[in-house]
Amino acid sequence: MDLKFEDLPQAVSQLIEQNKLILNAIDENEFSENQIEEVLNLSRICELLELKRQTIYSYVSRGLIPYHKKAGKLYFFRQEIKEWIKSGNKSEKIEGVSFNPRRQNDYRIPKSLADLATI
Repeated sequence: MDLKFEDLPQAVSQLIEQNKLILNAIDENEFSENQIEEVLNLSRICELLELKRQTIYSYVSRGLIPYHKKAGKLYFFRQEIKEWIKSGNKSEKIEGVSFNPRRQNDYRIPKSLADLATI
């Protein structure tokens, strides 16, 4: 291709337009519904959600988080987890342990020990 200095502005504008078309095609391809869904294992979901394994196991056993089980192993689809997070289930169980300020210093002592304390 023989390109002269005078033709540079037009060539650059053509390249910019082609670049925009390519970027749009990539964006459409990334978000297509035919895309293969990413499968996450337990350690990856713990890392992604910044939760401990025990917490994820608890959510699974109580049916709070979408999961799939195959050959005794837990798997999670990234898209299902995103939807679960976006759904905003404001269940207190999902939000974690709630703190009741009225019971801040309420230490429960078994009756037999309480009786001993009064002596």
